[in-house]
Amino acid sequence: MNSNSAPSLRPWRGLLCAFVLMSVGGVVWTAAQAQNRPSDRASPRDRGQPVKLTDAALTAQLGLIPRGKVTFTAEREAAALTFARQNRPELLDVLEDLKTRQATEYQRAICDLFWTSEMLAAVRQQDQQRYECALRTWQLEALANLLAARLAGAPADADRVKAELAQTVAQLVDAQLEESAYAVRRQEAQWKRAQDRQKRLEGQRDELVRERVGAMLKAIESSEPLPASDP
Repeated sequence: MNSNSAPSLRPWRGLLCAFVLMSVGGVVWTAAQAQNRPSDRASPRDRGQPVKLTDAALTAQLGLIPRGKVTFTAEREAAALTFARQNRPELLDVLEDLKTRQATEYQRAICDLFWTSEMLAAVRQQDQQRYECALRTWQLEALANLLAARLAGAPADADRVKAELAQTVAQLVDAQLEESAYAVRRQEAQWKRAQDRQKRLEGQRDELVRERVGAMLKAIESSEPLPASDP
């Protein structure tokens, strides 16, 4: 998007701030799914079940500042703008316009954009493929909102923008379907591991009983006898 497109976005400035924040919920769920990696010690009943974490629980697990407590700093502004430049450079004109007209909303948008970039980075450490799906979804959501904002400005090329918006939304839905399919594959793999573990335990039942009884008897033999009670 070139600099000449900024004026056509101004009639919908409220959306322009909102769309910077729009994909955070998706990132939270993505990270929660990435965190849902049951260990071999987890019970079969619990394995493969999605865990919906709150923002507070998730950010605590990942060592991040809670979203609502991110404050505006020059360093975070630079990081947020770098994230936008690398992943959706069309945002830069919008943010610059917002900075000039609504400084408070600009700082809020920067803080949420920074938090989103940090959350995506945390997801990347957990699951590269999940990260790629989440980032792709964010990029497409951002583009769809940009196009909608342009369309609200009644541009001369409205028909072309409508067609581009429809194409972007179709790509967004495909990206969400891809992410969902990946989540299903992960859950199926986790369930298969749980079933395999259950079969191993069933095959070792008698041995486990003998080991536990033997351990209890050994503990009894090695313990000091209790003093006799008075008659």
